[in-house]
Amino acid sequence: MTRKSHLLQVATAAMAFGCTLCSSDRPPKFETSFKLRTGIQIASFEDNLKHANYGFGAVLGYNIAKKDTISIELGWAYKPGDEFRADLSNLPISPNAPTPPTHMAGRTKNEVQGLSLRAAYERQFEYFGAIGGLQIGGSRFKHEYYGNVANTSSDAASLGAGLYRDSYWGTLYNNPNSISPFLGLTKRFGKNSAIEINLMSNTYESAEYVHVVGQALGGNAVWDDDFSVTNKRTALHLEFGYVVRF
Repeated sequence: MTRKSHLLQVATAAMAFGCTLCSSDRPPKFETSFKLRTGIQIASFEDNLKHANYGFGAVLGYNIAKKDTISIELGWAYKPGDEFRADLSNLPISPNAPTPPTHMAGRTKNEVQGLSLRAAYERQFEYFGAIGGLQIGGSRFKHEYYGNVANTSSDAASLGAGLYRDSYWGTLYNNPNSISPFLGLTKRFGKNSAIEINLMSNTYESAEYVHVVGQALGGNAVWDDDFSVTNKRTALHLEFGYVVRF
């Protein structure tokens, strides 16, 4: 009887210890979430891009401690641009052109977008959390251009000696997979939702198509000497994000 009583006490203690573990508020090692964000540019305005940017992604997090999480997010980033009238007054002129152009018209549109990968570290405090990390990608620059330059107002069918009407058009891409750091604050609401406010240094490399005017006389589209110019950009953004945690 004593032996049975002893076994019963051991079993009861083991069950009590197991229930203590089950009732622990320790989070699971892995968690998934979905993030949806938008932002507003607050500094370094270039390339006639809109001030807003957008993004979303699926996140896999690993809780390395009760309050510390590292995560990987695979998603998409997008920053649109406005169509604008290109400044063609400073285009380089070919030695073949007898005179500079006197009639110029053109349109250009830029945007930044692409697949993005974010790596982040998050630390939870009593009332809020802090998050920081790096975004890789989401930085493919798209440059659409059209231009028409001429040293006459005549149409292409009635061009005389020494006159030209020079047109060019196309789409140029530049994708350096830039690295953009971010740092911000988080606020969790229960187990399933949170908000984020980040300061992000959005990095990309712009591209501009440059046409060399008058490489051939008459109505032509000769682009043999044309080239592109690239510039590294850093556009500071304030991001607002909503997180759905599963």
